[in-house]
Amino acid sequence: MINLKMKINKKLLPIKGHYFFFNAGTAPLVPYLSTYARQLGFTSATVGLIYTVLPIFGLIAKPLFGVIADRFKQQKTIFILFQIVTIVSFSAIYVIPESRPNVTVKLDCGDYVTVLKSCYDKAESIDKCKISAIGLQTDETATCHMNCDMSSPKTWQTVCEHWHIPQYCYSNTDNIKYTSSISKVTINKNDSCTYVTTSNVTLDGLNFTPHCRVGHGFVDINEPCSLNCTNQKLAAKVGSEKPVMTCVDKMLNYKLCSKDETEMQELVNETNLDQCSASCDLDESAPWRLMEICEGWRADEAISCQPKTKLGEDFPTNLTFTGKILLNSTITEHNCVYIQLNHIELPDGSTHYPNCMPGEHFHSSCEITCDNTELNEIFAAANESQNEQGTQYTKQFWLFFMLMIISWIGQAVVVTFADAICFNLLGDKISHYGKQRLWGSVGWGIFSLLTGALIDVFSDGAYKDYTVAFILMFVFMFGDVVVSCFVKIESTKMSQNILMDVGTLLSSIPTIVFMLWTIAVGLCTGLLWQFLFWHLEDIAATSCDGSTYIKTLQGLVSAIQTFGGEIPFLFVSGYILRKVGHVNMMTLVLFAFGIRFILYSFLTNAWWVLPIELFQGITFGMFYPTMTSYANVVSPPGTETTVQGLVGAVFEGVGTSLGSFIGGRLYETHGGKNTFLWFGIGSLVFCAIHIAVQYVLRHRPGHVGFRQGYTSVIRYEQPNDMIHILEDMSESR
Repeated sequence: MINLKMKINKKLLPIKGHYFFFNAGTAPLVPYLSTYARQLGFTSATVGLIYTVLPIFGLIAKPLFGVIADRFKQQKTIFILFQIVTIVSFSAIYVIPESRPNVTVKLDCGDYVTVLKSCYDKAESIDKCKISAIGLQTDETATCHMNCDMSSPKTWQTVCEHWHIPQYCYSNTDNIKYTSSISKVTINKNDSCTYVTTSNVTLDGLNFTPHCRVGHGFVDINEPCSLNCTNQKLAAKVGSEKPVMTCVDKMLNYKLCSKDETEMQELVNETNLDQCSASCDLDESAPWRLMEICEGWRADEAISCQPKTKLGEDFPTNLTFTGKILLNSTITEHNCVYIQLNHIELPDGSTHYPNCMPGEHFHSSCEITCDNTELNEIFAAANESQNEQGTQYTKQFWLFFMLMIISWIGQAVVVTFADAICFNLLGDKISHYGKQRLWGSVGWGIFSLLTGALIDVFSDGAYKDYTVAFILMFVFMFGDVVVSCFVKIESTKMSQNILMDVGTLLSSIPTIVFMLWTIAVGLCTGLLWQFLFWHLEDIAATSCDGSTYIKTLQGLVSAIQTFGGEIPFLFVSGYILRKVGHVNMMTLVLFAFGIRFILYSFLTNAWWVLPIELFQGITFGMFYPTMTSYANVVSPPGTETTVQGLVGAVFEGVGTSLGSFIGGRLYETHGGKNTFLWFGIGSLVFCAIHIAVQYVLRHRPGHVGFRQGYTSVIRYEQPNDMIHILEDMSESR
């Protein structure tokens, strides 16, 4: 009869609880922080740089606090303190504002309608899926809050005369004074009027060429002027009459029809007509005739050409309004997206239709925010495309970077101390480590999946709301602090000279090879941690519904990694290591990483990543027990926390740091496909090198790896003997 009575080791329950709560608390955030950084507005190279520097702080913190804990025997106090540090720093990240610049579009007025124009650096950057989805929304409108630059007089002229906004049709200028250089006098036989042509004008001390415009859509500049000419004949002929400004051959002329044609004939052949001081009356009911003059002369900088309100105040440089966008009018042409602005509503509640006359174009830049998510994303993507060279090192960047450093240090110390405490509680039963650590994978798998699904539920479109992730983090991390208070740490022998013992440990060739292997695995892990989710987002973006499920898929990835990979392998890790051996397992981990990354590079459908995640059982489920148990067994008595910190620091501070940096640079320049392919090939190369090095070490004649202070020596005589030798060393302490 089978004995179903299970004996529970109550001494290990708190450390199991810690692994569960700590990983349940970090799972809602840690896997998504790189994509959260992308949403904050940082590029892949910037994120890679951040994750390059972070492990360096872990490299310093892990052994530093490990030495402090071993020297002063304060493992539990430091352990709990850094859990609190992690909670505070993670929570502070939530309040960091996005560093994206204000989203802008071009307001193009011409050919009867006004459109919003948003251009990309290349046509391939336009998201055709979003454009198609918006265009199918027949008779639907979006409401956009807009703030447009209206510094050009031409824009105010259009707003006044065609948009029919009366409060912008006033001017305090009813007269304009300037000096004209007269080039010739002609008589038109058709209307028997005399035309005095100007070649140059001086307005407000500035010289301009007095071009003018005629035809449909232009304002008639028919204004009377008093002329005071230096040429006596011309002055006498003009007398007290007020010629009218008009346009002939696109140049300013003064038209005089009241004089006898024969009387004016003698001026036709005059060559030295000199100058006339002009004082021209302006019709207050049509103030934008002045602006037509200023536009034709290109005299916007002249004081007289500055638009004024009725009270004499300057017109505002911006016009703020709410625009109604016709979504089914969305079209693409070349590398630009065009959407029609149907009508606008001013803050006073009045409605106006932004009509424009043919040929009467103006282009204004507007800041815009719409109530349609897809529309916002189209405009924002165009801005990012055009401003990729802008600086990433904003105030938000430095704040995010600082808090990430603090949180990374907190996590690094907690993870290192947890493993050291766990091995301390296990005593010489180190093969049971995986059965304790798997509870961390349970917490990670459940809540990374749950968080991904909840983020998608509470988000709209590609823009994700991470609020639920921060809430779950706080709840479970606080639970971890409570549980950790019940962890019992048994007293251990303290090393009399920690640094000397650790230095002796690092002097052996097998340990050096182990450290180099740890760095190689760290390189692969750095790329996996920071950029797998980026790669999945880029693949999902190729389908029109990709953004709606991506966080759920990323949550499923974490769930498969833990429940399909980590947990089963962690549970049997002790048995596998006894059968396979540490050295062979190290080789197998590199081989699994190589195959896994190469498979990533061939993905065309993001969902096919799920079966690949079963490799997590080897690349983490077996790697982590291999690394930590090796470090624990070879560490001299009293240096356990120090050695665990050192190994963890080499893994993260050197390995994942380099992986993040190299991966970020390659991802930015060559994309996710090539980056994972090259890392996969590199991992297989490291695997082959590791096999060759271990073969040489095992077959060196008389080679003995000796550790001072141990009762056993390590001989490389059998392929799978490393684990047995290590356990013998553990029992001999």
